[in-house]
Amino acid sequence: MLASWAIPNGIPDDPKRNRKAVHVEDHPLEYLDFHGTIPTGNYGAGEVTVWDHGTYVAEKWKPDEVIAVFDGERLQGRYALFRAGRAEKDWMIHRMDPPADPSAEEMPDFIAPMLAKLTTLPADEPAWAFEVKWDGERAIGHSQPGRIHFLSRNGNDVTAAYPELRALNPALSSHSAILDGEIVVFGEDGRPNFQALQPRMHQRGEAAVRRLAEAAPATYMIFDLLWLDGHDLTDLPYTERRARLDALALDGERWRVPEFWIGNGAALLAATREQGLEGVVAKRLDSRYTPGRRAGGWLKIKNSSRQELVIGGWTSGKGSRSSSIGALELGVHDDAGELRYAGRVGTGFDSQELTRLAKLMEPLARTDTPFSGPQPPKGAHFVEPTLVCEVEFTEWTRAGTLRHPSYKGLRDDKRADEVVRELVSAPPVAATAVANDPAAVMAWVKDGRKIRGGVEVEVEGRALKLTNLEKVLYPQTGFRKADLIGYYAAVAPVLLPHLRDRPLTLKRYPNGVDGKFFYEKQSPSHRPEWVQTATIWSRHSKRDIDYTLCQDLPTLVWLANLADIELHPLLSLAENVERPTALAFDLDPGLPASIVECCEVALELREVFGQLGLSAFPKTSGSKGLQVYVPLNHPDATYEQTKPFAHAVAATLERRRPELIVSMMAKTERRGKVLIDWSQNDEHKTTVNVYSLRAKARPNVSTPVEWAEVEACRDQRDRELLVFDSAEVLARVAERGDLFAEVRSLQQTLPAFGG
Repeated sequence: MLASWAIPNGIPDDPKRNRKAVHVEDHPLEYLDFHGTIPTGNYGAGEVTVWDHGTYVAEKWKPDEVIAVFDGERLQGRYALFRAGRAEKDWMIHRMDPPADPSAEEMPDFIAPMLAKLTTLPADEPAWAFEVKWDGERAIGHSQPGRIHFLSRNGNDVTAAYPELRALNPALSSHSAILDGEIVVFGEDGRPNFQALQPRMHQRGEAAVRRLAEAAPATYMIFDLLWLDGHDLTDLPYTERRARLDALALDGERWRVPEFWIGNGAALLAATREQGLEGVVAKRLDSRYTPGRRAGGWLKIKNSSRQELVIGGWTSGKGSRSSSIGALELGVHDDAGELRYAGRVGTGFDSQELTRLAKLMEPLARTDTPFSGPQPPKGAHFVEPTLVCEVEFTEWTRAGTLRHPSYKGLRDDKRADEVVRELVSAPPVAATAVANDPAAVMAWVKDGRKIRGGVEVEVEGRALKLTNLEKVLYPQTGFRKADLIGYYAAVAPVLLPHLRDRPLTLKRYPNGVDGKFFYEKQSPSHRPEWVQTATIWSRHSKRDIDYTLCQDLPTLVWLANLADIELHPLLSLAENVERPTALAFDLDPGLPASIVECCEVALELREVFGQLGLSAFPKTSGSKGLQVYVPLNHPDATYEQTKPFAHAVAATLERRRPELIVSMMAKTERRGKVLIDWSQNDEHKTTVNVYSLRAKARPNVSTPVEWAEVEACRDQRDRELLVFDSAEVLARVAERGDLFAEVRSLQQTLPAFGG
């Protein structure tokens, strides 16, 4: 016979966590290999699977305590089972060994869902995965052995509304996971039915929820895996997260992992249009998951226009609806946070929904308008602008109102103050005048001549040998040399103007970011004959150095093929190395300070230079800090002027904010403060170039940002707001152009000391 315990909440993998064990009746030895279904009405009815195979050694066997060492394919370690209650069946199980995974962390309370930008199909479809856009309620699922709950996109617990989804928990077995997906109700035609989902989103009464679950059952469409068994997966690329999600084999009656297609976005969009679906979501294959952000790594392409709007009032109906609501008066917030009138919607309701809306709005009544600017027609009844609804429409009019709107339902998963007019952005890397196609390198490889270890290609008439393209340079993300070349080729239109004519120090990582690197001032002797150089006397080395000049795309691609991950130019042009074109401040946080504190210091710098009538421009370092540039581009500027001036500014701010700022290099003085490194203003020093990749765990980029973004990072204290990888930078360039362009052209003069 087999002594048997049921472990409803999973076997603990850490001695800090004991789990409930139910001592059940002994089972015959035949149960060792039983795998199948026990019919309803029988003891233990349901699906039975073999969870693990292996051996065990019983170290102790008493009526109230058992100690055993397990050696299975999944379960290993020393465990104790012991009585823990009055009833004979009440036991506990305890892991006696150290944690199975010492690096495992506690599950976070909430990961805000990543958002997608509204746009059109991207030009480089092979670099994207395409999924069907599901018309439902976004939900983050938190599952641990024995318990599961679902949170809406604004963190509300919606578990009680969807009892049929709770069976997903045993399907995940002993795994602890955070999932991202959409809760959808499918109609009889197999398409998502948002109207049928509506009453389910707002119902919490147990009996009513049970009736609705039977009449209109929901399905959880799981499209991402954010956390698994003690480990955060959000920093992994999309392809790796999806592979781990697929490995969980989550395919049940009320949940599934829908397919995705690499490339073929236009074909999928056409198919969704033909089937009456909302559209598609495009996700860059190398994109990481950025919680709560509408980053460029995810795009949504819709077949029709839909968006959320704030209900600010209503007007009475006419005819058969004269005693009820005739139309809702709607608005969106502008950049200043003011609610602007966006028109009315009077179709798409049924009588039950009109009654529900009337009850919800009755306690919200107010006498004055919540709208700024143009107002609804006379006769409108106003309410507090707290309710949000979703509306489908054909287009926005020139007056900023909706044309042919149709009500789709209330959305209580989005706060009213978050509702703004959703504009269709240009797709990332679609405009070749702004950024090239990062997939171009793949076209070069396809059309090139095969050579040993690589391929010979032609770039702008120059022959180049690209080798070891599959070598992984960023092991954590799988970012390859081909991706490095592809990024630099794509960003070249905005990067090259900042490199051209500047002596460049290479920083090469032949074995990737985890391997050894070396700086290279002297241009490699094996360079192609068309690579330009500049000969500059080094007072430090007492010799001439032939610096590389990155003048064109072929040179940039050649450098990338050398695994020159980081680009470090001088602040001067080669023709006049003693004259800097800008003043630079490198803001370096000392732990536990971060880029958040750097933002505070950057804003102090902006204020100082603003008082002097000078413009300053921020960019991320791509590592952990910020950099602020003050363009000069003046023929009289010298390092003898800029270096002491920068030192004086840093020292002044240190005296003003001693609790935050330090201007000296000593690390003992820097803990919890931000170093303003003014010493970069030296003709012998280089600094990382804008748009340069950094050799960190991820392929993050030194990225130009707007001052509003710096303020937002400081105010929200969210360091992730100013972290951008290569894909996100290309999307930003396509949308915003070169935010650092004026650093090359704006001519300014520093005041004299005391002036």
